[in-house]
Amino acid sequence: MEVGFFAMPTIGSRSEIEGRMAGKRTDLYQRMLKNLVQTAQYLDEHGYYGMGFTEHHFHVEGEEVSTNPIMLDLYMGLHTKRIKVGQLGNVLPSQNPIRVAEDIAMLDQMTQGRAFAGFARGYQARWVNVLGQQHKGQENSNDTETYENLKRELHEEHFDIVMKAWGNDTFSHQGKHWKIPPADIHWPAHEVTREFGQGVDAKGIVTEVGIAPPTYNKRIPDLFQPFSFSEKSIKWAMGKNMVPISIVCDVETAQAQLRAAQAGAAEAGLKLKLGERMGMTRDIVVADTDAEAQELARNAGAFLWTKFFQPFGFNAAITRPGEDPFTVENTFESIHDRGLIICGSPDTVNRKLEKLFKDIPCDYFWTMTYQELIPQKNLMRHLELLTTKVLPNFTSKIK
Repeated sequence: MEVGFFAMPTIGSRSEIEGRMAGKRTDLYQRMLKNLVQTAQYLDEHGYYGMGFTEHHFHVEGEEVSTNPIMLDLYMGLHTKRIKVGQLGNVLPSQNPIRVAEDIAMLDQMTQGRAFAGFARGYQARWVNVLGQQHKGQENSNDTETYENLKRELHEEHFDIVMKAWGNDTFSHQGKHWKIPPADIHWPAHEVTREFGQGVDAKGIVTEVGIAPPTYNKRIPDLFQPFSFSEKSIKWAMGKNMVPISIVCDVETAQAQLRAAQAGAAEAGLKLKLGERMGMTRDIVVADTDAEAQELARNAGAFLWTKFFQPFGFNAAITRPGEDPFTVENTFESIHDRGLIICGSPDTVNRKLEKLFKDIPCDYFWTMTYQELIPQKNLMRHLELLTTKVLPNFTSKIK
C-alpha cells in the first residue's frame, strides 16, 4: 500500500481564521509555504508516495488557499528529491484542457518524472461558474441537473483531450465542446513545420497540434479521481486507468464502491482483487495521548469540516444508508465516531486502521491534513508517530 499526504493548504490557526479574511494575509501564506516545505521534506525522507493539493479559488476566508495546485507541486518538488507531487485535483470543467496538459507536462519535466495528476468535476459554484463561464450553461447552477450533466460532459471530454496531448506527438480532437484544431487555420511557417515537425498539410493548413515539452519520457503520470461518491464515477475512472479515491466511511456503502471498481475494471479487461487500484482518504491525527490528539483534531479538520463542507453536502462521507447528508448530525463527535477523523495515540490509531483496512482494503491511502490548523510542531510530532509507530504495521513502503 502506498501512503500519500493530502495537504489542505489552509492559512492560519482556528483563531486566525476566525479573525476574518485570513486568505488575504501575506504573513500567513508565507508561514504556510515554509511549513509545507518542512512537511514535504520529512515525507521525502521516509518513503511516502507523494503530496497532493486541491484546486480552489477566491478563498479569502483562508480555508483552502490553493489557487493553482500545479504551482504548489512545483514548489514542493524543487525542495524534495523522491516524493511525487500532484493534484487532488484539477477541476477540469473550468479549465482549458490543453493548458492543463502543458502545465503538468512541464511539472513532470522539472521534477524528472515525479508528477501525478488528479482530476475532479468541481463543486463550488462561486468559482467554478466564474472561471468556467466560457462554456455556456456553466455560469448558472440553478438548474442542477443540466448544470451537473454539463460538468460531467466537460470533465470527460477535457480528460480525453489531456490524454491525447500526453499520448501523441501531435493530435486532433472533434468533440461536442472542442474542435482541435479549428478548421482552416493557415500556418505561415508551414514549410518549416513540414521540415522540422509535423501537423500541417501540403496547403499549409494546420491538421494537428502537439504540446511541447511532453511529459518526462513521454509517460502518462499516475492518475487519480478524488473524491468518488457515485458508483458510476468509479466505474468510469477505472475504465480510464485512474485510481478513484473514496472518502465514504459507511462500510456497506464503501464496499459497494469497491465492487463497482472491480466491475469497471472488468469492463476494461482487467481482473482486480477487491480494493486493488482503489484509493481512500481519512483525516488522521496522531499524538502521544488520545486526549491530545482529540483536542488537536477538534480544532483542525473538524472545525473546517463542520463549518465549510457540510453546506456542500460533503457529509455524504459519513451518512449511512437512508440518511440525508444535509441533516445528519454535523459535529466533531459525529465525524469522529463515524470514522472520517481517526485520531488518538499510536495504539488507538493502529487499532482503528487495522479495522479500516480489513473492512475497506485499498492500494493508496491518503492522509488528509489541514495544514496550519494543526500547529507545525504538533504536525511534525504527528508525522513522527505516524511514520515510526503506525504505518509500518500496514505497509513496507514507509521507512
